[in-house]
Amino acid sequence: MRRTLCDRRFIRLPGDRREARWSGAVILLGVLAFGSPAGAQATDDGWHVTFAPYVMGASMSGTAGVRGFEAKVDLPASEIFSNLQMGFDGYIGVQKGDWGFGVDGIYMALGASTNYVNIDPGQAAFTFLASRLVAPNLDLTLGARWNLVRSRIEFKGNSPVFPGTVVEDTYQWVDAVIGIDWRLPIGRRWIFGLPANVGGFGISSKITVDVFPNVQYQLTKRAWLGAGWRLLYVNYQTGHDDGPPVLNSDSFLYKVVSTGPVIGMLFRF
Repeated sequence: MRRTLCDRRFIRLPGDRREARWSGAVILLGVLAFGSPAGAQATDDGWHVTFAPYVMGASMSGTAGVRGFEAKVDLPASEIFSNLQMGFDGYIGVQKGDWGFGVDGIYMALGASTNYVNIDPGQAAFTFLASRLVAPNLDLTLGARWNLVRSRIEFKGNSPVFPGTVVEDTYQWVDAVIGIDWRLPIGRRWIFGLPANVGGFGISSKITVDVFPNVQYQLTKRAWLGAGWRLLYVNYQTGHDDGPPVLNSDSFLYKVVSTGPVIGMLFRF
């Protein structure tokens, strides 16, 4: 799982919500990340590859809107798997010395029904992150998250509003993100990790937040087992800024929290 299990960016083993202006933060991040990291540990200069498949038993809650039609999304974790149509999660990354680059992918296609509405939300998020070691067991990260969201809302025939109406659309956008990746050893085989990033800053999404506290246990030299809790929040909207959305207009709203337990494996070569 992404930064969930032990690799060069997770731990150095023995022997081995307000919209914000982000330009200043990026400049500061660049100074810290690309300058000489005072106090950082020395790392080996070899290449390392990490592959981590994982699953997330997520709940989803919030509001989805398509062409001015809106519906509440409320899928508790106990119902996610009964509504899951397709899903995959995973991470792949490379590291060399103090530098790293990785791609984390999440995709969930869901289907749910209420008394009056059928909702088909589908969410994909691919996060591309470069990392730089700046202190022992601490990386700064900088990158972009490519979001793809498909929403389909069907008002049933007994719905008190818009009976029989079906609306759907797909939107995609890119958010700049900045963050940290911190690791804390707990004994010889256990590690606590806390990767987190924030983005959007009102430029694309109003705000997006990804936080992933986790613990990892070393099984073999190249395999780790990890578990944690992930929260991904996205607040993106277009066509809503100047007032209430107009029906059948080119408006889109996705203000959703996906959160839940995560378990997976990591293999490092």
